[in-house]
Amino acid sequence: MEKLNNRLLTTAVAAILAAFTTSAIAGPGFRLSSKSPVYQQPKKHKAYFFGYGGFDSGSYLDTTGAFDLDQNWQDNCPPGHDGHYGFDPTQIPINMDFDNGFTLGGGVGVYSGLLGGSRFEIEGFSTQNDSGYLEYAGFELPADFELRTLAIMFNMLKEVPLGETGAKAYFGGGVGYATTTFEGDLDTILYDNENAGFAWQLIAGVDFPVTESFSIFTQYAFRVLSEQHFVTDFGDFTQTTDENPYSHAVMVGGRVSF
Repeated sequence: MEKLNNRLLTTAVAAILAAFTTSAIAGPGFRLSSKSPVYQQPKKHKAYFFGYGGFDSGSYLDTTGAFDLDQNWQDNCPPGHDGHYGFDPTQIPINMDFDNGFTLGGGVGVYSGLLGGSRFEIEGFSTQNDSGYLEYAGFELPADFELRTLAIMFNMLKEVPLGETGAKAYFGGGVGYATTTFEGDLDTILYDNENAGFAWQLIAGVDFPVTESFSIFTQYAFRVLSEQHFVTDFGDFTQTTDENPYSHAVMVGGRVSF
């Protein structure tokens, strides 16, 4: 009987030691139950897609207009040339103030551990702004212009957690390629132009989680385009921007992670 008790005691001690050893190896998530699930680390998202809409502040474009003057015209130099009418026809200041318009966009991205939490994304967006007048050498003239931009950008964004709420601030920038279409008319003078070139932007925003995989965000972007050239339909007058056009955009959107 004593031998049986010793065997039972030895078996019980061995079972207890095995249980503690298994629990230590498995970690705090392990439970001694045949029905308990195998412990798993919390799921980390690898990628996402997003979309947004918002408004884009109209650009104020300072341009210089120039007639395409042939040599005979310049040799005869009619009145108005060399400032007789207050301006040089090859250096005419023309300013256009565009109204606030809208912007739409979206894209895909991946999460990265770089710099303690970053995102890399490919974004496409469009903007549209209108203008009802321009200033031609100091004179305000009625006009009807529309400025549309399509762009594709590669962005890098750094994330900054905001306490224990799950919200995150982020900031960064991007570079890419943009195509701008300028259409409209000044009285009977028609414009229909397309410019394309390098573009860049600065971005800042805040992410608010709704579920584990879905969040909403609000975002600001400062966008800059390359130099623009606007030519009349009859081709003898060209406006060139004095500085790169820029705009301010404020958006609200949603992001789905997977």
